Amino acid sequence: MLYSILLNLDYPMSVSYLQNFSVIYQNALFDFTNQLISESQWQNLQERARQAELPKAIQQLQAGEIKNPTEHRQVLHTALRAASGHPNSTMNIHVQDAIKVREQMRDFVNQLHAGQITGVTGKPIRTVVNIGVGGSNLGSRLVTEALTRYKATDIQIFFVANIDAEDLNEVLQQINPEETLFLITSKTFTTFETMQNAAAAVEWMEQSLHLERKSIIAHHFVGITAEPHKAEHFGIKKQYIFRFWDWVGGRFSLWSAVGLPIAILVGMDHFEALLAGARSMDDHFFTAPLDANIPVIMGLIGLWNIEDNYAAGLSIAPYCHGLRSFPSYLQQLEMESNGKGVDIDGKPITYRTAQAVFGSVGSNGQHAYFQMLHQGNRQIPTDFIAIAEDTNIFAGHQDQLLANCFAQSAALAKGRFYPNEPHKTCLGGQRSSMIILPKQDPFSIGLLLAAYEHKIFVQAHLWRINAFDQWGVELGKSLAHDILPSLQGKPVENRLDQPTQELILHVQKIRQSHNDAKSE
Repeated sequence: MLYSILLNLDYPMSVSYLQNFSVIYQNALFDFTNQLISESQWQNLQERARQAELPKAIQQLQAGEIKNPTEHRQVLHTALRAASGHPNSTMNIHVQDAIKVREQMRDFVNQLHAGQITGVTGKPIRTVVNIGVGGSNLGSRLVTEALTRYKATDIQIFFVANIDAEDLNEVLQQINPEETLFLITSKTFTTFETMQNAAAAVEWMEQSLHLERKSIIAHHFVGITAEPHKAEHFGIKKQYIFRFWDWVGGRFSLWSAVGLPIAILVGMDHFEALLAGARSMDDHFFTAPLDANIPVIMGLIGLWNIEDNYAAGLSIAPYCHGLRSFPSYLQQLEMESNGKGVDIDGKPITYRTAQAVFGSVGSNGQHAYFQMLHQGNRQIPTDFIAIAEDTNIFAGHQDQLLANCFAQSAALAKGRFYPNEPHKTCLGGQRSSMIILPKQDPFSIGLLLAAYEHKIFVQAHLWRINAFDQWGVELGKSLAHDILPSLQGKPVENRLDQPTQELILHVQKIRQSHNDAKSE
């Protein structure tokens, strides 16, 4: 019984839970039955949403009236995938801007696929390297992995994000400089990781081709940014600059020109299908009643798990190899959005908000961290994501995969009791949601990602926090700028804190000993 108290659970069969608690939308199943929530608990959550005027906030999001107050920007990411003729005239201006950029993307992708875009030596582009970090990397990387089977070209696509030189170097060793195009993706075109890697890529191209820097950049570099003039100053041709806007948050940006790697891989028709899937979830979110609204249910249950069930984290378990980067993508989406310590009035928050998001692709996770889910003493809910479609690549694999997925959800909820072998006992009561997409296609992937975006909005509204800034990230960036000169040989700044000074001095000592050894 003590073990059960530690989990803050009742034994699953001692409470009457909602059965068949699910919503089917566009043939995708969102099942919450194993969240083990009672009718009264669910009704209380809906009432909380109504008291907080969530329906009004959803309407404001649809109309483009939500603001990011700390950065003085509108929240308009749904305009990136909205259809032409949006009923709100102000919103429709942004929709039309997004459509114009997509037309530019379509022309570029078609030319690239036709071999009409060539490098400085006249060879057609066969490799694309996206250089960007955070939202300029995670979304496009995730979707290109998920949609590989829809590839419309044999052009290879690589992603470089890490400032660690090994990340870029590994890619450079696999590519031909004469046939490579670099996409420099940065909203400000000043992101230090991105611009450092971009500068290194230019230097590598110069050393490899022995040609003029200006000509190399003009033929081999594309800018994707909200600051086109900075990309132009870098040397990129105007027709190779794709704009997005300062109101596009990085973690909501894959629907914009930031998604150019996706469009290159699968073609613009499939990219438009991805947007259509997201747009369909937008329509559902904007119109469905609270008790049948998928993102609302996801948000309310997640909030309930954090506040009432003291959830220690959220496990993301996609039973789909193409979604192997989904946990990393959601880490940014959830933790950067809602990992806040003050409310929209700037007052300290005394309640729990975002939780740690982690996970790995199924069934690999079963052989790693799932042991803690089954027999650990913390409540850690899981989101399972599966695909109904069987591609028949290898006979029987998809059925085995789904069998494992469904079994894990049932085992976590129900457990199994061994009276004489407590080391085998799994108490159950671990909560989970099950999402089954009909196919691993662009529309379904768009539907899935938009659902999680709106989940974040629901929770942020109820917690009264701003989900659209990330000042904690900015703090780390500013401190890095202060530390960098000391690592590059200048005297250690006394204004740096003592532990940081000691770290710098240690690195300097190691480097000096290496240099001394080389000179002997």
